[in-house]
Amino acid sequence: MPLCTSEKIAELRKTKGMSQQTLADVLFVSRSLVAMWEAGARVPDSVSVERMAELFGVLPEDIMNDSRYAYVSRLENDLIDSEFEDFTDSGSAPCDTERAERIIESFLRKIGKRDKDLFMSRYFSMKTCKAIADEFGMSLSSVKVKLSKIRKKLKRFIETEESK
Repeated sequence: MPLCTSEKIAELRKTKGMSQQTLADVLFVSRSLVAMWEAGARVPDSVSVERMAELFGVLPEDIMNDSRYAYVSRLENDLIDSEFEDFTDSGSAPCDTERAERIIESFLRKIGKRDKDLFMSRYFSMKTCKAIADEFGMSLSSVKVKLSKIRKKLKRFIETEESK
């Protein structure tokens, strides 16, 4: 019988000699979220599954053997795209994907854990603001305001990086 998702994640992580915290750091998630994945209490989103597959050298289907990926509606996806424009429309030529990834990773290392978790929940896991509010015990308006402030910080950070 094949391992369920939670057992598979734990097995692959241990085979790589990684702690839950190390895997969490690589995926920009909390250690407690990795623990919940491994306990079967939470299901990883598709982006996390794809990143783990790449890290562990397996196919995503080897990690996630069901279709319970996080789902974002087309309307929510369009909203997230418009939020991304807040910090990507700096007026200069767009940089290549690898450079953009490095800039965002650098930014995420410089901000606080809670801000990083909020940012990753919205723009990496593609969660709705309502889901984030529920998960973090915040009001919906607080989540929206906090994400707006984080986007503004990121925009300033990108502008600084692009001027180098």
